[in-house]
Amino acid sequence: MMPRVSRFFMLVSIIVGALVISACGTIATPEYAADMESTQIAQLATADYMTAIAPTLTPTNTAIPTSTPIPPTATPIPPTATTAPTATAVPPTDVPAPTTAAVAAAPSGDPVAGQVVFNQSYTTTSGQWACSLCHSISPDELRGIGPGQWNVAIRAETRVEGQSAYEYLHTAIVAPNDFIVPPDASGVPYPANLMPQNYAEVLTEQELEDVIAYLFTLQ
Repeated sequence: MMPRVSRFFMLVSIIVGALVISACGTIATPEYAADMESTQIAQLATADYMTAIAPTLTPTNTAIPTSTPIPPTATPIPPTATTAPTATAVPPTDVPAPTTAAVAAAPSGDPVAGQVVFNQSYTTTSGQWACSLCHSISPDELRGIGPGQWNVAIRAETRVEGQSAYEYLHTAIVAPNDFIVPPDASGVPYPANLMPQNYAEVLTEQELEDVIAYLFTLQ
């Protein structure tokens, strides 16, 4: 089938030729026929060229479909943990408050400072003395000039009836002759006046509290 463009150009050529012949009223001369042939050849070449460059495909709708937006999904929020209330400890009400005598029976001094007092030399009525010169602090309770002081707070609880360990140790320092320690396993007694009698004047009350607190740690 002849292309549509070629048929158009041939139809135009025929109409043009018919108009020329009717206008002249005569048959075309050989020279005119040659020109006409050249014109037709040029028209055919033009038609072929137009056919070659003309698009052969029928355009179609090539629009790219747009993507349908996906609505965002809600991110689930994890439930927060509810902290259970903790029970508040209620102190028992049936515990008796400490008595004044019980408070007074406990050492209130500083044992570290008391260790310094125990090893320090003081001027007494018997000369220069220090607790560590007469009393050992080794776990074997080794006897020196005086009895060893290891576990002295435990023994002090039963030395004098009615006296606490604190009261006994306090009295043993400021009034040592009030109670003389009985002989140990060797059977040798401790004589009276062996210990200086004026430590109540040599030591301050705080130093007394400190050295008693230190003696409580020797066990």
